[in-house]
Amino acid sequence: MTRSLGETLSLLADKGDINLETSISRGIEKESLRVSKDNTIASSDHPSSLGSALTNKYITTDFSEALLELITPTHSSIEDANRNLEEICKFVSDQSSEIIWPSSIPCKIENEDSIRLADYGTSNSGLLKTLYRSGLSYRYGSMMQTVSGIHYNFSFNDKFFDVLRKEDSLQNFKNKSYLSLIRNFRRYAWMILYLFGSSPVVPKTFITNRENFLKELNQEDLYLEYATCLRMSELGYMSKAQDNLFITYNDIDGYLSDLKNALTKEHPRYGEVGLFKNGKRIQINTSIIQIENEYYSSIRPKRITPSGERPLNVLKEQGIDYVEIRALDNNSFLPIGIDENTSYFLEGLLIFCFFEEDKKSGKEEIKELLTNWQNVVRNGRDPEQEIYKNQEAFNLRDIGKTVIGKITDFFESLPKELLPNKEKFIRALDAQNHKFEDSSLTPSGKIMDILKKGKTWEELNIELANLHKKELHDKKLDLEFLKKEATTSLQVFEEMKSKEEEPFETYLEKFVQSI
Repeated sequence: MTRSLGETLSLLADKGDINLETSISRGIEKESLRVSKDNTIASSDHPSSLGSALTNKYITTDFSEALLELITPTHSSIEDANRNLEEICKFVSDQSSEIIWPSSIPCKIENEDSIRLADYGTSNSGLLKTLYRSGLSYRYGSMMQTVSGIHYNFSFNDKFFDVLRKEDSLQNFKNKSYLSLIRNFRRYAWMILYLFGSSPVVPKTFITNRENFLKELNQEDLYLEYATCLRMSELGYMSKAQDNLFITYNDIDGYLSDLKNALTKEHPRYGEVGLFKNGKRIQINTSIIQIENEYYSSIRPKRITPSGERPLNVLKEQGIDYVEIRALDNNSFLPIGIDENTSYFLEGLLIFCFFEEDKKSGKEEIKELLTNWQNVVRNGRDPEQEIYKNQEAFNLRDIGKTVIGKITDFFESLPKELLPNKEKFIRALDAQNHKFEDSSLTPSGKIMDILKKGKTWEELNIELANLHKKELHDKKLDLEFLKKEATTSLQVFEEMKSKEEEPFETYLEKFVQSI
């Protein structure tokens, strides 16, 4: 921010009808793998009782036909967002005789060929979604794409920005503010891995024929002693092809230029893969990324994009409207993978990052952030692990407690009228502070404590899945809106199938050339 923190808070406090509690919206997206009764990835179609994966606004699929994606709309409170996700999770659980896998790292999958690409039908928009996933399978392998996680969408309303923006246009001010928030969040993103990482173990089948850095835990599983979030290592959602992009998020034009470069510059290995195999198209293009969503980052600037349009163009024309946080594992121990306490901490960090000093980022800092990221992924719970800042090393646990102390001081300084529920944020911060004092309280720490006593990854997850299913089943929730959406989505899907469209290759060529 260009103003000092004190000036900014004074501006907000002077507006009696402005407070942070009513200025924020959030939505949650949760991925979950369907697992068959023989404890491997489901080979069945996406259940028709859940509606159409292409047109249901609450329940779709991600990479594979078995990888559910559950989506809440935006909500004005953390409690409402979590409750809505709970409703969707219960609906899915009640409709399924299969196991809904509770963790981000998948079950044992002996044969990668058994992972079915998500099928969205024969409409051009559906074919494009499946083609994109085909490209991912050729670029990274299907196994990597079976990992799941939680995406958290966060925004301030325009009234809030209007109070702060001075002479700048609303769009320009929002772009600058959100990019400053993103840069600051990336500086602290390693904390999310440490505090909420729930993937210190993978089944051996997950890394079949892939080089890895893991050790044997038992006959079925591999691990690292102090790992936190292997999902976000190069074994999961990381891409060596993207390592040299060094996207800085310093300004909107620079970000869009960097993203356009990744969308249009050919990557040698993807060029070797080619666009066709046996006469069938297998990827959208041979660029570093096929579409904007292929760019892997802990946080991304976003705007809702109408079907058939490019996010790059919509962001350029209309600006950033929210941020998407992508660093959260599914918490294996929670029926919906997240809880209100996690949400309050995450939003507390995001609010703090919004008001934190607006500092530009450079290539050397990005390299340092990537080093911190990988160190925490692999070794975050090691009492001696260090975090680097401006080439100076700090003990991870010490700097974690320092950062939480700084954020807590910030929230305690906020006037009550500006944030009436600030005590909830402070309690959430305190709860996470205890994890820096004792790493066994982290989800990854809890998992390792259990598995070292003899359970396998499969046994733990099946046990947790059954507990979650029972807990969700016992909830008394009104799910009628989800039943109606499932029915309506199937009707809309059938209508789309009957519409006459231009040839897919023509549609695809227009899509590729539209950036």
